[in-house]
Amino acid sequence: MSTSVRNTTISQDTGSIYKQSSTMDNDLKKKSVQVTQVSGEETKVKKKETVHYYHAETQADLQYRAQVKIVEDNDGEEVDMTPKAIPNDAYVEQFMKYNLNVMHQMTNFTTMLTKSMTRSRTRSSVRAGIGGNKQSIDDLMSGIMYETINWDPYKTVESLGQAYEPKPYSRSFLKITLRKSEFFELHSQPQTTVAKGSPEGDETERDNRNYEYLTVGKGKIRRRSDNDAQTDTLLFTTRAVNTIMITKATVSSYVSNFEMYDTLNNISKEFATSTLSSVKDLASALAQTEEGESFEDEETVAEKDKVTSQIDRLYRSPEFRNAVMYMGRTLSSNTNEAGLRRFRNFDQVERWNAEAEYVYSMNLLFRLVPEPSKDERKAVSDIDFCRSNGDIVAVAYGLYSFSSQHVPTSGSVFLWSIKNPGEPERAYYYDVPVTAISFSPFLPSLLAIGLYDGTVEVREVCSLQDMPIAVSQRSTSPSSSPVVAVRWIKQVSDDVDEADIDPFLSLSQDGSVTRFRIIKSPFLLGFTQMTLERIEGHPEGIFVPHSSRIPCESNRHPQGLSITTHPLHKDIYYVLTDEGCIHKCSINYQHQYLEVLRCHDGGVTVMEFSPWSPKLFLTCGNDWFVRIWIDGITRPLLELQDEMTPVHWAKWSPTHSTIIVSVNRETANIWDFRRNLLRPMSKHKMDSSFNTVARFSHCGRTLVIGNERGNTLFNALNDMPFSPHFQYDELEKAIFKAIGNNHELFMELKSIGFFGYPNKKAVF
Repeated sequence: MSTSVRNTTISQDTGSIYKQSSTMDNDLKKKSVQVTQVSGEETKVKKKETVHYYHAETQADLQYRAQVKIVEDNDGEEVDMTPKAIPNDAYVEQFMKYNLNVMHQMTNFTTMLTKSMTRSRTRSSVRAGIGGNKQSIDDLMSGIMYETINWDPYKTVESLGQAYEPKPYSRSFLKITLRKSEFFELHSQPQTTVAKGSPEGDETERDNRNYEYLTVGKGKIRRRSDNDAQTDTLLFTTRAVNTIMITKATVSSYVSNFEMYDTLNNISKEFATSTLSSVKDLASALAQTEEGESFEDEETVAEKDKVTSQIDRLYRSPEFRNAVMYMGRTLSSNTNEAGLRRFRNFDQVERWNAEAEYVYSMNLLFRLVPEPSKDERKAVSDIDFCRSNGDIVAVAYGLYSFSSQHVPTSGSVFLWSIKNPGEPERAYYYDVPVTAISFSPFLPSLLAIGLYDGTVEVREVCSLQDMPIAVSQRSTSPSSSPVVAVRWIKQVSDDVDEADIDPFLSLSQDGSVTRFRIIKSPFLLGFTQMTLERIEGHPEGIFVPHSSRIPCESNRHPQGLSITTHPLHKDIYYVLTDEGCIHKCSINYQHQYLEVLRCHDGGVTVMEFSPWSPKLFLTCGNDWFVRIWIDGITRPLLELQDEMTPVHWAKWSPTHSTIIVSVNRETANIWDFRRNLLRPMSKHKMDSSFNTVARFSHCGRTLVIGNERGNTLFNALNDMPFSPHFQYDELEKAIFKAIGNNHELFMELKSIGFFGYPNKKAVF
């Protein structure tokens, strides 16, 4: 609806009055012809009748117009839009009532002039003359001036008692011109509805039918194409990051001669004293040698013991240890600057770089080499990053392969900082090999450590004390088998006291799962959560035929290899065994499994969920395969196999949803099943020693690999594809493309529907 205002000088009502005046003049002219044949009194009467006749006709027109009413429907409300008359009715009435005598005289004069000219003109010329029907309003109003208008309603021409003589006038006519003013738009509001049946309504109905066809009807099934879009990466900083700019300047410092003298004098005295004492000691030693006495007497031994005790006390000082740690970080930055910059992702390849190549390379940044304890070479048995600080990594040294012929007699746990790859910042030593470690994701300063003799302890890494805060005891954890895995779980109890510190699960080699809790005691409170039993028959999963020989197991419990928790359900955990099976268990049930799935023909070493799907997971084992599974389908979606060697470790890339990194005994393989399913995109042999375990850094662009020699290698993943903007969509498209030839598996996966996280986000 649009509302506009136009400024006009005189409205249409005035024009109607002029038209009525012209009509009235013609009527009066006819009347005046009849008046000339009667007497004077009758003439006056006729004049009055003429005035009343015109007044009645005008009132009738006004009354007719007053009956007309224009109503507009605006959002269900009726709005009166009837034009209002210009408030000049009183002036019009005065004008027409008291000045018709002048107009009547002009009419009589015109009539007489017409009669005199009749003899010399034809009848048609009379009708076309001044008094004819085609007389204009300008000629009619030419004799009306301001001086001839009588504005007094109580004085008439008859009351004067003499004939009225009009005054001469200088102007012959009065001309009025009506023009349109400029258009001023005060408010404009587009209509949301149109009338049905109109051209606009037909266009709207056509558009609505097309929209329903594309969204609900058959038009929604159309070919689509997904492409990546490149956007600029903008880095923003908060106000808290901005600091005051530090200005540096070279200034002079005043030192007096007395201060310089005192300083040099003290140095010379100390040097002279130390020199004199050393000379005296040497002379006394020579004298004692000549006399046949021993070189070191009792006083010298006492002084050496005193110095040794002072050095030991200095080493135990927290301030001295922190000072040495900070100094080591400063010196290490000089030799490992390039590796530290790459670990912090300071030099990244931009998306618009035309020289970028996708070769999936892996470059060594630096390595962590521990100092051997008891002159033994210990393998890297486990690696774990601190959850709140990605610069801190804990490395366990001990035994990795339980079939090893040589078992070390000791173990250790070192806490390294990326700021100082040369020296560890914390070191914990044990009399038995260390087999498993795990940082708490809920209290990042807590570190759980599993040992070869079945003992489990928890340490506070922030504390400088070497004593653990809690240790397991044989009465509550009777298992003496090596601890192979430790995983923290979220407390699901509603009790506020029990929810302070979350418990953790410990898996032993004999197949027993123990749940530990930290209480107000130097010992851990533990109880048996689950004891695994060997599988009979053929469980769901891949089919493994039985051997023709009659098996005779030495132990009725399978060997536990690893333990994994569910990313969403905090009470669900998975136990991996040497039978190639995954046991799905719950902390609410202690004597039964929820589900058993056979994944490999051999031991299952790793089970890892995808960061972009709580249902999609991978497994790797000793049958040389890396398999991808989805919850709800009992057969693998994809199988990746390249070398005939057991796979020790495999995990999804945190930066690419379709890239998997696997580590075997000799090489590290990078798979991208979006591009190739038959062989990895690249292979890398890191060191001459055999690989054991590996971990991704928090950013996902650095791979940490440990070996049996005890070295920990930090490798940068370079020349990788750029991360997709829609990771889940790319993952789903790659999986459906890979299984496209298997129609039955394709339909099963399609029946599952959406298998990602809400809003397609990633969970690490």
